[in-house]
Amino acid sequence: MTLIKKHRLRTKKTLTDKLPEMLLAALANHEDFIVTYETDTETKKRSLYIMTGSLITPEMLAILKQEIQRKKDEGNTIVTRDWK
Repeated sequence: MTLIKKHRLRTKKTLTDKLPEMLLAALANHEDFIVTYETDTETKKRSLYIMTGSLITPEMLAILKQEIQRKKDEGNTIVTRDWK
């Protein structure tokens, strides 16, 4: 009797597939959506962080907007749209 190998289909979604779903869910739930990365100073390895939830207070948002305005010449951008 021969052994038949069964290959499992990959059910894990890639980050590029998951990202739009996470953004839409955050918008639907009126939550913050933050994407950022960190570089380890010793290994130079980059880690990506995607966070959703009630994360930013109005005061913190004002500080972030000011920081972006100060660094516009370095390429920082902010996009603002009216929301219901």
